[in-house]
Amino acid sequence: MALGLENTFTILSSFKLRFDDTQIIHVAGSNGKGTLCSLMAANLTLNKVSNVLFSSPHLCRVEERIRLDGRPISSREFDNALRQVKDAAEDLSINPTFFETTFLATMIVTAEIKPKFLILETGLGGRLDATRCAPADLSILTSITKEHTDILGDDIYQIIGEKAAIARPGKYIIAREMEITNYRQTVIDTAKNCSRSELNEEFGVAECKFVTIPDNTSIIEEAELLAKAAFNLLGLENQDFIEAKQIVNWPARLQELSLSSGHRLILDAAHNPSGLKRVQQSIIEIGKKNNHSDDISLLFGTSPQQELETMLQLVNEICKSFSRVRLYLTKPFGGRYPGLDPENLAKFEWSCDAIYTYPDVVTAIDQILSNTMESGVIISLGSLYLQGNILNHLGKNSDDDLSLLPKQ
Repeated sequence: MALGLENTFTILSSFKLRFDDTQIIHVAGSNGKGTLCSLMAANLTLNKVSNVLFSSPHLCRVEERIRLDGRPISSREFDNALRQVKDAAEDLSINPTFFETTFLATMIVTAEIKPKFLILETGLGGRLDATRCAPADLSILTSITKEHTDILGDDIYQIIGEKAAIARPGKYIIAREMEITNYRQTVIDTAKNCSRSELNEEFGVAECKFVTIPDNTSIIEEAELLAKAAFNLLGLENQDFIEAKQIVNWPARLQELSLSSGHRLILDAAHNPSGLKRVQQSIIEIGKKNNHSDDISLLFGTSPQQELETMLQLVNEICKSFSRVRLYLTKPFGGRYPGLDPENLAKFEWSCDAIYTYPDVVTAIDQILSNTMESGVIISLGSLYLQGNILNHLGKNSDDDLSLLPKQ
């Protein structure tokens, strides 16, 4: 990982790509940005408006990072773009990071396909994220909390400034209102000084539009409010999100699967306490649906995080909401950081009927599926990589499985 724009912009400029027929939407934030991006892409697809969505990280395979009309692009298309990035990087003697490479591949695919819209999900922060190199027409800020403080800093206003720096001179930036003192002013001040000379941007001020989100609004409803504001500014007025909200399939985000074993599997990858708190009640409600015994198996694994104690408390609150809970602690693999040791997670004061620890996800999920239980409800929480590990192991990783819209 390497934050900074020079390498990405140098390679991107060498391609001389044009996006005259494509409007680019750039999204940053701590929580909800993936849901917002997927809802916008799903709604555009339902309305037969061509779109490309760049998101990260991927769950099962790298092609997920570039979705055309909701579906991962083919490995052939991905490899073709990858070769172009590789050749350019070698010619320029630059070693781009994994994230920079996938972003650059997205820009190549977009320039070739010429969709009506390109939706870019920021990787980390905003100001120095590779996606900032794209010539966006509109920027959006979702909910912001203290996260990645080892990289973005401990000060909440520094984090807000880093993320608000996706604003483009002379363009709109939509920001979700936050109950943080001086939040609005921090965004406005950042928008006044958003021009980046290293990206050859002329001086200009971004115009801020703040969207108020009522209390107790669900994540999908919040995404709808922000999406409507965005589409209105881009000339797509009176968009109806009813169908998109009902059928959008954003894998590992409140995802519910019926398995051939008879089990019902609920996956959610809220990666920090604020994110888990937002979906906590929804997870409980889905887990209790048609669960007459009020009985669950809960699988949990996480990467290191500064607010681990708070995260564990929130998971424990979910445990307390059911009459009988078997807790399976394990270790996700494939992430930027090694997963936390399940033996250490087991030391927390859990409120459950039994605790089991497994060194790997495959062994843990196989053990759960081998158990005969009355309800057959499994809830998997924690790392996005954990959910990806499960989907790969269960074979739920086809284009249809990973599409934003169900096959039917």
